Amino acid sequence: MSHRFADVAAVSFDGDGTLWDFESSMRTALALSAEALNQAGIRHRGVPITPQWLQAIRDEVAAWPELQGAGMDVIRFVAFAEALQRAEPVRPELAAPLCEKYFDDRFAVLRPYPDVVEAIAALHARFPLAVVTNGNTHPARLDLGAHFAQVVLAIEYGIHKPDPAIYTHAAELLGLDPAACLHVGDHPHEDVDAARRAGMRTVWLNRDGDEWPAELAPAELELRDLSVLAGLLVGD
Repeated sequence: MSHRFADVAAVSFDGDGTLWDFESSMRTALALSAEALNQAGIRHRGVPITPQWLQAIRDEVAAWPELQGAGMDVIRFVAFAEALQRAEPVRPELAAPLCEKYFDDRFAVLRPYPDVVEAIAALHARFPLAVVTNGNTHPARLDLGAHFAQVVLAIEYGIHKPDPAIYTHAAELLGLDPAACLHVGDHPHEDVDAARRAGMRTVWLNRDGDEWPAELAPAELELRDLSVLAGLLVGD
């Protein structure tokens, strides 16, 4: 691999899909939510509730104009409340406990990707690190908190990706110009393009071998995992 990054003073990372396996934990928690509703006798059009139906409602709700910029906690609660309004019997009082159970279940099974712990430890020995995420997972939940000098949760900061201001804010917290920071993330628009517009260097972490969007200029480098990243940062 020929690409090397010089003059990088800090590294920031996305969370969901980059450092930890959000999708697997979400699917597990949603399956347990559907099971809980079925055990409570809740049905939709006379058939058992499925995780796919719950996720479809979540995706629909997330597109509502009034929820643009809302945190994942709010969107998931509203989605459960909407599902319970469409199901039979209507049980709106179950929305809050169901949402709490969902997040308890999701965090209980959430794990870092296999390459993450060693890679982050190696980078932490050389650079200040940050997490910049639209999600609601703090790295401390996965025993990674001590490695990160800054954690920027969009729900707390009030600005969400793909607004490049969230990356400018992360650089300011690190005490650096954005040009001295490298951002690593899995989302072409929210991570690579947005961080680049803030002035950061960029790496696309493409764990699933996806196609890069044709409308975007590519990241400086594409990686399938983080195992080689520390070796690509020189001149520190």
